[in-house]
Amino acid sequence: MQKHGAMLSALWILLLHVSPLGSMKFTLFKSLKGSPEVGDIRLAGAETHSQGRVEVYLHGEWGTVCHNGWDLPDAQVVCRQLHFKGAVSAVAGGSFGEGSGLIWLAWTKCVGTENSLSNCSYNGWGLSDCTHKHDAGVICVAGTSENYVDHSLELSEDLGQLFDSEEGCDFLIHGQTYTGLGRYDGEMVNTTVCAHRMILSRFPGFKASTDVDQISINLTQTCRPHLPSLIRYVYTRRLEVTMTTAECFHQLASHFGMRRLMEDAGRLFTKLLPEDPSFLTQVSFYEYSVRAGDRVLQENCLQYMAWNFQKLSTSKAWSSVSAELLQALLSRSDLVVPGETFILAALEDWVSQVNRTTSEEQQAALLARVRFPMIPAKELFEVRFTSALYSAHQTLYQEKLLKGFEAHSLPFGTLKNSSTFQRNDQDYQPRIYTGPPWSVRVNQSVETVRRLINNQYNHRGGYGGSYQQYYNTPMPRTSKTQSTPVHISALFTDKMVNWQLNLFNKQSDCSNSGVRCDSLPAARMRMSTSNFQYQGSIRYSNRLLLSCQGRFIFHIMDFKGTLAYVPTGENVTYPCTDEEYIYTFVVRPEYI
Repeated sequence: MQKHGAMLSALWILLLHVSPLGSMKFTLFKSLKGSPEVGDIRLAGAETHSQGRVEVYLHGEWGTVCHNGWDLPDAQVVCRQLHFKGAVSAVAGGSFGEGSGLIWLAWTKCVGTENSLSNCSYNGWGLSDCTHKHDAGVICVAGTSENYVDHSLELSEDLGQLFDSEEGCDFLIHGQTYTGLGRYDGEMVNTTVCAHRMILSRFPGFKASTDVDQISINLTQTCRPHLPSLIRYVYTRRLEVTMTTAECFHQLASHFGMRRLMEDAGRLFTKLLPEDPSFLTQVSFYEYSVRAGDRVLQENCLQYMAWNFQKLSTSKAWSSVSAELLQALLSRSDLVVPGETFILAALEDWVSQVNRTTSEEQQAALLARVRFPMIPAKELFEVRFTSALYSAHQTLYQEKLLKGFEAHSLPFGTLKNSSTFQRNDQDYQPRIYTGPPWSVRVNQSVETVRRLINNQYNHRGGYGGSYQQYYNTPMPRTSKTQSTPVHISALFTDKMVNWQLNLFNKQSDCSNSGVRCDSLPAARMRMSTSNFQYQGSIRYSNRLLLSCQGRFIFHIMDFKGTLAYVPTGENVTYPCTDEEYIYTFVVRPEYI
């Protein structure tokens, strides 16, 4: 009581004199202790590390937890203490086998926001009449949690304990959720958090500086359980953000006027986008960004789905993509696909899955975004016989097919002089086509590159290495050649251009090729055809794609002249922790 009282007395000084908080940090929290300490926990009795029987360490012994009163908030605390991303379920009844030794805890009652199980309410150490048949367990979300918003100060943990204890709290926040679908078939469920007016007063959205002593906020069922964690952040300036909570925290921060948290949670969306291979999260984030009017988040979501459109179109989320989202994607030139025919097939598949909810007008608007002049002539000829939508949109197809055949049979200069030509017509602009012959893939281990670069510094005397070590380092194959047509139009079928492709990992690679590299790794894409005849009518906006072991594309670069410098660390667009990158060189011919 005395500790918390002193803490409250000093709180106004903290609130009035605190300097701007430190920048956001993303931290992976792992135990660095050589031996267990009092209150440490572990999971046992399961084949995977993310689930098992809960065991607690006290007085030099590991003991178990009785399942009496064991519930999901208790499991959330256990999984958080072990640095997992969250809890799937609380498991009772010795499901992971019977433990041995003492049963240290029983009748635990966690709020769900505590940092360790020992901070929860319980009967007392070793006070239990349970047997090991009742040993409690948990199933945690696999994968350690590394996404945190951390603006903490020295007093943050003490303030967190003050929040958990509710001692002296004088302001109520009611989170209300209506559980019914209709007007009369549900009930209102409340989550009430008791906080301290003094602490909340920094944020006007809580209205804690007014005469009221409580407020209410309407929440969705998914967001209601996370209200206590959001309020606890006001005390500790530290908050774990996962795929399942990012949208809720962004929304709550916006509601309460917590601008900094809202901005940082928004930045975490980008970090979280690659984590869901089903794309359900990415689609949900995009829809939320539209409702929230967050254009930055909206563009981040669109860009990720455009770069990974091929996987999106075969994912669980494909049928849940709205017509508005699909139209936004089909309007982009950074769509990464094998070819334009792939887009038409994906669109037909989408229409077949959502046929009852999409109108013919919406279908026509989407078909209008397909760039028929970019479909190869042979595939274009087959469209009328293979497309499932042809009969329903025959007039539109005929217009688009005619436009495509004209692009394959007439010089672009002739097309530009037509009265129907529109200067900003995207139909004549390529996307990023990865199908043959327009792309070449090169696999390379990130560790190999690091070793090569480190050895290079050894060679230059930076770390005392040797010339022999430098020159004896095995080199992956980093040079390739590729031939492509001058343009996708059938007019250029027999007119080829040759390309020299290089990945430079050492300065000697660059100098041996007559190139100066400002940073490493670097990529070069150079036309090796002499006497190129189309410089005034065709240009190349080539791209280098970085893929995370083939799972998703996490960065795309333009070539400045013939070079592109491969970013590392936090300079990439989306995080990739894999040890092998796939580099894809893409040729993109454009009419001038």
